[in-house]
Amino acid sequence: MSRDILAGLDLLDAAGAEALAGRTQSFAPVHLGTRDVPVGTVLDLIHKDDALLPPRTGHLGNWEDIALGRSGPMDFNTAICGQGHGYPLIYGFTQTETEPDGDTPAGGDAVYLPGSVVDRGGRRVLPLFSWDGRAFVRRDRSRPLFCPLVSTEHEGSLVPLVDLHWRRMHTIAGYRFELEASSIVANAEAFTSMLTLLLEEAAAGPGPRRAFGELISHAVRLDGEVSRCEIRADGRGFLLAGHRYGSARALAEAALEPFRALTGPQDFQDRLGALPPVLPVVSHLLTSVLTGLFGTHLPDGPAGHDEDPFVTHLHWGARAMAGCPPRRGGYFTRKATVRGMRAIASTLVRSFPEARPLCVVLLPAPVFMLCPAGTDPRDAELMAALLRTVGAARPDAAYDTATGWLQEHGEGFSAYLRGRFRDGSGVPHDGVLREPSVPVEPEGFRDLTFRQASAVVGAFEEVINA
Repeated sequence: MSRDILAGLDLLDAAGAEALAGRTQSFAPVHLGTRDVPVGTVLDLIHKDDALLPPRTGHLGNWEDIALGRSGPMDFNTAICGQGHGYPLIYGFTQTETEPDGDTPAGGDAVYLPGSVVDRGGRRVLPLFSWDGRAFVRRDRSRPLFCPLVSTEHEGSLVPLVDLHWRRMHTIAGYRFELEASSIVANAEAFTSMLTLLLEEAAAGPGPRRAFGELISHAVRLDGEVSRCEIRADGRGFLLAGHRYGSARALAEAALEPFRALTGPQDFQDRLGALPPVLPVVSHLLTSVLTGLFGTHLPDGPAGHDEDPFVTHLHWGARAMAGCPPRRGGYFTRKATVRGMRAIASTLVRSFPEARPLCVVLLPAPVFMLCPAGTDPRDAELMAALLRTVGAARPDAAYDTATGWLQEHGEGFSAYLRGRFRDGSGVPHDGVLREPSVPVEPEGFRDLTFRQASAVVGAFEEVINA
């Protein structure tokens, strides 16, 4: 089935399918934002395979207005998850947001605002508590705090912040929320064995500092303070932010704890007093490889995909991950990202029979920013006119064509649609109650290739933020 997916998208050569099947290649990244694959071809393929449902990795936080189609730039989540093109796989290693202070910009997750409750366009800032070694104490909002280790007040009681948001998210009808952490915890023994070996090989290799950083990116103290870290081998043990773990396996086992803080938040907080003072937080590179190998694109089980010689993992990536080529590539295509993921996958495929070569096909979620809200028919008409113009041009001229058209006609779009493309925009919380809506695919949308659609998104960003 993995080969069939690549064949259906005409990506067998781009992915190096023969090398993947022969295990002479362990990792192959394919960014559809640089490929001439029609949007409609991908959507049809997803809906024809009952087992396949690509994850859309959103963050823990405020999804109510996203589900109602009134969340500005985050409406691409509505288009993907609300219409069955994918499901929200929730990444929880985020930080509570802080407010700008003079020349200091806002910190933490200013998009999903996990340190607040946003509903009907209004924002209620939550009181935040974290562990001081004996009890949970209230913290100010001067620094971001690691969400899995934070509590807040709810109905007169102290509850894990993760639990509060998770309960709210599960009241949203029609959305299948899953925690990315659940795939790791469900494969805890494999995760521990794999990370143990990766750490041991990193310590013995020629560039341990970089290799460690590709596995463990941050250290978090039990009070929720999280920072970049540097791991150093110390005999058979490892030093992490001043704390020594006695072995690679001990460090790997500790790396499971932040995941458990997401899947069982109250149990985790009940055990805080018995945990090491500082915990490792695994890198996004490692998590991305493992969630691909563990099959998060098949949320109901392999159903015929388990005999494939390699894994084809389809994944909806958002603005930071996918970008909008050619204007902005996103971190997925950076040399450091590809190098790190390839090194991790190569070690795992070589050492673990159950680890199959991995092809990650990145689907750029921002292309759905081109789907206007159903409450504004004028936007849909204008967008269709833009897409007709782009479709009539050479594929490699999509960006320039769209930029020129928008400079002449872009002011005709509603302020809401134009606001989707402003730098730094997230879930609106300006107190304005907007009408719920469903994103509407404009005429010609499915005929565009992902390369063309990504170029149009980039053109909007260029013109709107000029």
